[in-house]
Amino acid sequence: MGFITMNRLEVARLLRKESGFVLLITLLIVLLFVVIIFEIDFQARADRRAAGNFRDDLAAYYVALSGITAEKAILEDDQKNAGSTDYLNELWAGTSPPFPIGDGTASGHITDERGKFNLNSLLDHPTLTTDKINAFKKAQLERLFELLLVDPHLVDPIIDWIDIGSDSEQYGAEDETYQVLKFPYSTKNGPLDTLEEILYIKGITQDIYQTISPYLTVYIADGKINVNTADPIILQSIDKRIDESTAKSLMENMPYSNVTSFCDALGSAICKLNTTFQNFFDVQSSIFSIVATGTVRNTSKTIHAVWDRAKKQYLYFKVE
Repeated sequence: MGFITMNRLEVARLLRKESGFVLLITLLIVLLFVVIIFEIDFQARADRRAAGNFRDDLAAYYVALSGITAEKAILEDDQKNAGSTDYLNELWAGTSPPFPIGDGTASGHITDERGKFNLNSLLDHPTLTTDKINAFKKAQLERLFELLLVDPHLVDPIIDWIDIGSDSEQYGAEDETYQVLKFPYSTKNGPLDTLEEILYIKGITQDIYQTISPYLTVYIADGKINVNTADPIILQSIDKRIDESTAKSLMENMPYSNVTSFCDALGSAICKLNTTFQNFFDVQSSIFSIVATGTVRNTSKTIHAVWDRAKKQYLYFKVE
């Protein structure tokens, strides 16, 4: 009888152990399911966020593109209905206030590329295989750099970068300077296609680029500067006798109907020093920079474009 009782007690203990083990397994399975469900929920939320971000990213791009289109329409209207001169008091100049487009807002800004100094105008090209330095333009760029507190000697490596020859300017740099770099490359030996290219040139740092880039362009084929849209510091760079006060006075008398009237305001002494003075300036423009930003919820996209109004084509297009 006692033997049977012991077996029953043993069985009861075994059953209790087994039920405890089953409970433990059950808890582990439940915990595993909780982890799996949490992971699925987390991944689903992440996928929804990613899908939302992609949606907003794409929407912001199209809102920015609509902003570019709106700014182009302003330029087209100016071309059809405004006078024969382009100047800074016209509707197109400056920043447009934010305006709603779909679920977002767009804002835009237009600047005249002809109001800037064209780096490619540093060289004249008498033939397809020869070039020579334009002394007037070189002196102007050196003065511009001085006004911007940038080393004017940097003009020389810019010339060496775009000229056809292999002879270095006094403070310049030809292929031998760049070939010894960790990642070697050669000079362009041709006109600049985009302004960012000058970051490859000896001495042009990011800080210097940020300082000089607002006043420079590479898109004006004839190199002429629109005196009605030029920054005062560009006007000062024309001649060393044009100080800040004179540049301000020139700005106040804008717009000029032609280069002759600008020359009269500037003073005949300066104009007569160079018989081809008027060949370097203009009062009309056709190439403009447009920067438009589209914002949808917390996502923004910015498009930088250079638009040729006369040819109705992009010369530059970059999305950020």
